[in-house]
Amino acid sequence: MLERNKKSLKKIFRKIIKSLIFLIYVIFVGSLIIGGITAGIMTLIPDEASKPCYLGYYAHCSFTPISTLILFAITILGTVFLIKLVRYVRRKFIGFVKIKSFLKTLIRR
Repeated sequence: MLERNKKSLKKIFRKIIKSLIFLIYVIFVGSLIIGGITAGIMTLIPDEASKPCYLGYYAHCSFTPISTLILFAITILGTVFLIKLVRYVRRKFIGFVKIKSFLKTLIRR
């Protein structure tokens, strides 16, 4: 009896750890996308600066075109991670649905 309780506690603990890792991954991907977009747009905003940017106007960031491209690349990277995350969740959910429908057919017979 005690052995079964330990095994069930280990399963629960593993599920909690997996859920926490998944949550951290979602937060990381979301911050990559939102942060990259907002910071990339903010670098393009005209503002008072000590020297003009490479595009010829006084922007919020004097390194404007290159920093904007870097930030948009980070956004694209976050989007790729989000697509992989959606595919992973969809695969897991579809597998769960298939197992559930299979069990229902077994019970009916």
